Amino acid sequence: KPQVTTSKRCRLSSMAVAGPDGVAPDRFAIKLNVLLVVVLLDCLCGGFADHLWDPSHLNLNIVLFVVPILLHLLMLLIFFLLVGHTFLLKYGLLLEMWSEFKGVFIFSFLRFCVLLAARVPRFVAAMYGWKPAEFWDNPLFHMLFFLNNITTVVHDAWLLRKCHSLARVRFYKPQLWQKQKRQTSSRTTAPGASSVLS
Repeated sequence: KPQVTTSKRCRLSSMAVAGPDGVAPDRFAIKLNVLLVVVLLDCLCGGFADHLWDPSHLNLNIVLFVVPILLHLLMLLIFFLLVGHTFLLKYGLLLEMWSEFKGVFIFSFLRFCVLLAARVPRFVAAMYGWKPAEFWDNPLFHMLFFLNNITTVVHDAWLLRKCHSLARVRFYKPQLWQKQKRQTSSRTTAPGASSVLS
């Protein structure tokens, strides 16, 4: 009997975690692992994309132009799927979701612009058979190359961190969310109130 009771409690606890107010751990972990693979592929494409100049590598250069763009969009899709576990998206609180994750959207948009600015000239150079010296003699292409590599690493690491933070309990319990919002607002208004009183 004690064993049956223990098994029932385990099943109930797991159902509570995977319930409508919680997160399904297995699906959440699978999406995080998929995101990690996508990030590794993104860094891998960025590491080899600017070292293939032979005309026989034209098809590979086309692939290395298209794939990073698709990977970037896939990362955003996975982020939305992870946000879909939270009560913000389940209850249609789009303004609250924007205020919480606007940094993700803005940074992802900026990184996408940098990615296009760096990859489009490289794609044109591959299509028209430029020599490496013709491409790298342009200081603008040098700047975009380094900017894209740095932005890629920072963006991917930051996005992984933000996705991991979605496992916090406050994103699945509206009561905890409201409590933290009140605490945050009280902290921001306290210095202003004290200055007025003084």
